[in-house]
Amino acid sequence: MLVLQCFLMSAATYYFAAVIQTLLHRIFGHRDRIRKVYEIHAKGHHGKYPPKQLLTDEWLDSEQHVMWYYAIPFVPIAAAVAWIFGPWLFLSHACAMAFAIWWHIYLHKHYHLRCSPWVRFRWFRRKRELHFVHHREVHKNYAIVEYWIDLFLGSRKEPNQ
Repeated sequence: MLVLQCFLMSAATYYFAAVIQTLLHRIFGHRDRIRKVYEIHAKGHHGKYPPKQLLTDEWLDSEQHVMWYYAIPFVPIAAAVAWIFGPWLFLSHACAMAFAIWWHIYLHKHYHLRCSPWVRFRWFRRKRELHFVHHREVHKNYAIVEYWIDLFLGSRKEPNQ
């Protein structure tokens, strides 16, 4: 039973993190609500990867300084999980959160790498194209990995639409 609970906690945490990433990107990434986040993301990342130069030979680091704002919702939720569910489910939650953050950052970097080893996979090419739509139209496709979230937000746009 504990194994199933840990699995369910991990899955719920992963998708929670994906939803929060998408919402925060939508709320703060392209609107000047928190100046530092907006400048580093909208001007930094999107400035380094403009619509006509989306691929590079190596990642141009641009956003490491805005990751702190994800802690705003994650820390209180982690505290609540620890308090309500105990140490094993908290450990599952913490590991899943670490994985979700790593996976989002890792895939995002690879979307922009010309020679990414992932390019051989159709699912990766599809996610990359959805991400590139976001670079062409910044108020579309806010998700980094789970683009189904944009369907619910009404912000999804298919490539070649």
